Amino acid sequence: MGDPFTFIFPYLRRVRANDRAPEFRQRCDGLGIKGVSLHSYRYAWAERAKECGYPERFAQEALGHNSLAVHRAYARQAKVQVPA
Repeated sequence: MGDPFTFIFPYLRRVRANDRAPEFRQRCDGLGIKGVSLHSYRYAWAERAKECGYPERFAQEALGHNSLAVHRAYARQAKVQVPA
């Protein structure tokens, strides 16, 4: 599937990898959107995967985290309800 950001934001395919975050931030600033970054989408995805019960090893792989500790740091804000 490749980079999830280029799937969600196809125009970013034409932007060099190192220039994607600044390009995204510049476009958000131009639209008056504050507090959002490409990186925030990675955190949100990890949190939602955890909330939905997506297997941790698959979420870790999807985000490209080599370390389970790093992956868990991304997903730490998730609100998980354990069924009775």
